Amino acid sequence: MNRGDSVKVAIIGYTPTRKDAPYKDKSWEIWGLNDLYKFKAEGDVQRWDRWFELHGPGLKGNDERHSFDQRVAEFNKWKCPVYMQAKHPEVPTSIEYPLATMIEQYGNYFTNSISYMIALAIYEGAKEIGIYGVDMSTSEEYGSQRPSVEYYLGIAKGKGIKLDIHPACDLLKARFLYGYETEKENLFLHKIGAVTNKMKQDKAYAEQQAREAEKVAWQYDGAITAYEYVKTLWDMGDQE
Repeated sequence: MNRGDSVKVAIIGYTPTRKDAPYKDKSWEIWGLNDLYKFKAEGDVQRWDRWFELHGPGLKGNDERHSFDQRVAEFNKWKCPVYMQAKHPEVPTSIEYPLATMIEQYGNYFTNSISYMIALAIYEGAKEIGIYGVDMSTSEEYGSQRPSVEYYLGIAKGKGIKLDIHPACDLLKARFLYGYETEKENLFLHKIGAVTNKMKQDKAYAEQQAREAEKVAWQYDGAITAYEYVKTLWDMGDQE
């Protein structure tokens, strides 16, 4: 598929840098996903041209994530294409994501929605891909998903596609050059270790103080109980 004149794709994720995407530049297509639309009210996500909902109907919602049914209801308010696992009868603008084609082209290393989005942008001939709101720097979940995203960014780079990765994003970044910056790395680790040890000591002291305070509180509880018992005996004496 040829993208024609539309050769810039901005892929938007959940972290705060989502607000820095080129929403006002119409030369960029904005691609969103899942329930990211909820940030429109905050002004962080200002527009989108395509949407990706690659979860199945089994997705359940909670206070932070809208359920699949909630998302479908939202999609029906839009006119833009919504990529899903299959064309959904309740979403007229839904499009089946071309999974078989993507696997044939790039392999089956897909561990998250961002990877699917990057792969499609590459396949459609994007000349520039921007990444906003996609850090994947914390949590076990993102730790397992990040390599897949970097894999597809590597494919894009290898094909000569320009990458615009937000400076605050940790993707495709190394804190130190292996071998060449060992001294700098050791100094950094030493400083981090010293600060961490100090915080551990402070934490231990705070916990000790909390235990001592708890003991005092128990003493007050005992005294209160004793006085209440004495009052009970006094009241019984009055009744006699």
